[in-house]
Amino acid sequence: MILKELYEITANMLAAAGVESSRFDTDCLFEDILGADKPELIIHGDREIPEPAADRLMAAAEKRCMGIPLQYILGKWEFYGRGFFVGEGVLIPRPDTEILVERVIEHFAAQGNDSPEICDLCSGTGCIAVTLKKEIPKAKVHAVELSSEAMPYLVKNIQANGADVKIIKGDVCDGRILENFADPEDIGEFRRIDAIVSNPPYLTDSEMNELSREVSHEPEIALRGGTDGLKFYRVISVLWREILRDGGLMAFEIGYEQGNAVKELLERSGYENVSVFKDLAGNDRVVTGIKSSASPLT
Repeated sequence: MILKELYEITANMLAAAGVESSRFDTDCLFEDILGADKPELIIHGDREIPEPAADRLMAAAEKRCMGIPLQYILGKWEFYGRGFFVGEGVLIPRPDTEILVERVIEHFAAQGNDSPEICDLCSGTGCIAVTLKKEIPKAKVHAVELSSEAMPYLVKNIQANGADVKIIKGDVCDGRILENFADPEDIGEFRRIDAIVSNPPYLTDSEMNELSREVSHEPEIALRGGTDGLKFYRVISVLWREILRDGGLMAFEIGYEQGNAVKELLERSGYENVSVFKDLAGNDRVVTGIKSSASPLT
């Protein structure tokens, strides 16, 4: 079979299966599996494709037709201009999360702090932690993750991107994890850090019951945020406040309907200058706050 015929068969196959981005997905599969990009298709569309290669392409297309995310099939996806390994068991990096990263980078640039200490909670692929380390080279970055399924991807992505990020395995909702930040020079006290950053699970129970076919393949542990989707924001804003220095940054990615709720939650938990930032689609996407030295409201 020649290249252009195989392309049309694949694109039509995906479209018939209800894949909305059938042409884009076909482009990605062809470039990844056959090494054929758009110019190759135009210039060498009559090139004969060996049967084994065509079989690999069709096998991948069949997976896509079954609703398996394109990113899982490719095994790698781009975030902030860098490649990150992905697969079953880890949340796929999304462009919206780049808004969170940009806010953190801008915060420290405005402060003139080129060597902050940062914790990325619910790290998953490590896309946030790795990007912050690469964009703020002198930063000390910790990646906290509980999932044993996500951990191999986190390790591999840190290594593949040459990022000096420290991994902490544990539950961000369990206070015992803060022992990792014990101050060796002051028994019973914690070392203070400059920023807590997180893209935590934030889907509500009702949203979990209405997941798209593709998203349903992603790990529930990285998606479910409790009845109202706010469980992790409540816990993190209070528990991790303990190790955040006065004036330190708390920064969250949020669901598009959670802006006001998370803003109010942070204000009640002892944060000031709380701001909500929108994504490129105009939806609320990131909430940041600065830890106040005053006690939280009761």
